[in-house]
Amino acid sequence: MNKKYAVIGGGSWGTALACLAARAAGSALIYTNEQNIADEINTHHTNNKFLHDTKLHDKVTASASLQDILDYENLILAVPSHAIKQILLHLKQLNLAKTISFLIATKGMCQNPVQLISSFIESEFENKYVFISGPNFAEEVARDRFAAITITSKNLAFAEKIGKELSSNTLAISTSDDIITVQIAGIVKNIIAIKSGILRAKGEGENAKAWLISQGLNEIAIIAKKLGGSVESLTLPAVIGDLVLTCNSITSRNTKFGFEFHNSNYSKEFLANYPILVEGVQSARTLTEFLAKHNLDLPIISSVMSLL
Repeated sequence: MNKKYAVIGGGSWGTALACLAARAAGSALIYTNEQNIADEINTHHTNNKFLHDTKLHDKVTASASLQDILDYENLILAVPSHAIKQILLHLKQLNLAKTISFLIATKGMCQNPVQLISSFIESEFENKYVFISGPNFAEEVARDRFAAITITSKNLAFAEKIGKELSSNTLAISTSDDIITVQIAGIVKNIIAIKSGILRAKGEGENAKAWLISQGLNEIAIIAKKLGGSVESLTLPAVIGDLVLTCNSITSRNTKFGFEFHNSNYSKEFLANYPILVEGVQSARTLTEFLAKHNLDLPIISSVMSLL
């Protein structure tokens, strides 16, 4: 069996990336901690909990044992941001080989202490890593519809190598060495999307949406520049593209959450019982400490933080 790519995370994005990897490399394995999802993927080639009736690539398989992914060359991490530090530390305890590479598809920050995912990886591992991100809805990627991704690494040659391996006729790949700006964009765009949903619920129109996206991009730039990122990276698909997609569609879970949160009159009970993971909520809470530390006051982000 080809053991090129394994995915940690059996949610919608992890499953979609497994399909993408299987199309490029011939096969891919998904690790999920839910045995029923692994059984469904292996038996029916579907993941109805996260991707409804989408038929998965027939060479995507799944396992509920983390040990099964340890001899793959590349591990795609597609887990919620609150879980990525725990997963990485677990992999370290399993004596993960230094030759295995990480492809980080998580958007968010590590906690306790608050830090960028790249900072945590570099403090704990010698393994090569890239970030893989872009303006994509998981179901479209799983169905092999056109998509664009940005692969980012301090080691640009390695990013280009991964890009070449994953390329296809339906996938436009760009590469960059600016891991700071791409990480910040992935964190902040979900917060801006919550604001987009709020504006929709208030009955605001296209003018407000255009204003929000331009202001949101500016706040991404301010944070990224503060941390050493480059404003030239703002035009990457993983930055402006992802921001536009997330804010423009009510099917985006962060935009949808913002819409429903406003209509609940910003109810704390609604917030506590919301059934779907909303990364923007976690990111806003995490960024509170981060922005205070760097003495940054950003109006759009702050307005969402104040409601949460």
